[in-house]
Order: sequence, then structure tokens, then C-alpha cells
Amino acid sequence: MLTDLLLPSVGIVFFIFRLWLSAFKLKVELQFRRFYVSRLVNYYFCFSIIFNLKNPIFNVILAVCFPAMVFTSMWDINFYRGFRGRTYWKKNKGWVLVERMTMHPPILIGGLFIYLTGIWNYVTPTSQGGFVLFLIVILFFYPSCYFLDVRLRKRYEWPNGRNLLLVMLISTLVFSMYYIFY
Repeated sequence: MLTDLLLPSVGIVFFIFRLWLSAFKLKVELQFRRFYVSRLVNYYFCFSIIFNLKNPIFNVILAVCFPAMVFTSMWDINFYRGFRGRTYWKKNKGWVLVERMTMHPPILIGGLFIYLTGIWNYVTPTSQGGFVLFLIVILFFYPSCYFLDVRLRKRYEWPNGRNLLLVMLISTLVFSMYYIFY
């Protein structure tokens, strides 16, 4: 009973915190970056834990995006290296650091957890109608990322956007093959 309340409570608090941090507190610092794929996936991750990892829709998003988040978290290394030298974040420098530290690591931990404890405990198998669910998730997730992330839509910081899109597509294809033929 306690575990059924603990994870959703953490998810709600984390979602509110991330929304406040990205959309309000750091609105000026993040600008259009508030809608980068990693931040959107972070919201989906929050919903996954709000539903106690029992909602296959958000779990599929987490499972598919996990490899892409491993890739994009490598960009965090460059962020941390150049963090002290960036003068345009003086006002909220500490909050920018908190925002970055709460972006990729929770998704990586959550994704690693569902893979290590058995992905099929969190994602509906194809034999139980999961493939249709998977297609619906993909048709919902990719367009939302494409329309909101300026790196994909307007080729900002190209080729980073292209590389991210390729990693997401490869991740989706690999997960699809595993998912279909399991």
C-alpha cells in the first residue's frame, strides 16, 4: 500500500518541480530550449512514475527513449565543462545546474530500472495487443517532439538535431524488432 502511494507522490512532486523550473523559473535562460526532446521525455517519465510504472503508454516512451537519453546525456559532459564560463546565466546559474542535473539522470535511472527488472513487466507484449499500443505511442510521441524541438524543426544546432533524430529512430527500430519478435 505504501509503495503504491510513494512512487506516484514522488512523480507528482517531480513533475510540478520540473514544470516550474523549465517553464517559469528558467523561462528566460532556456528560451526555446524548454521544448527540447529531453525535457519532453522528462515529463513523460514523470507521468510514468505517477502511474506507478503501470501505464504502458508512458512506459513504452521511456523504453524507446532510454538509448537516446544515453546518447544525449553525453552532451551533458560538454555542458558541465563549459558551465563556469557561461556568463549569460549569472542570475539563475544554480537553478540552471539543478535543471540539468534533474533532466537526464532520472530518465536514465528509470529506463535502466525497467530494462533490468524485465521490460515486459512494464510494456504490454505484442501478443496482448501491445503492438497497436506501440504504434499509437510512436505516432503521438514523434510528431510532438518534431513540432516542439527547434533542433528538428528548423535545423538549429545542426547536426545535433539530425544525430538525435537518427538515434531515436534507430532506438525505435531496435526496440520494435525486439518487441515484435520476442
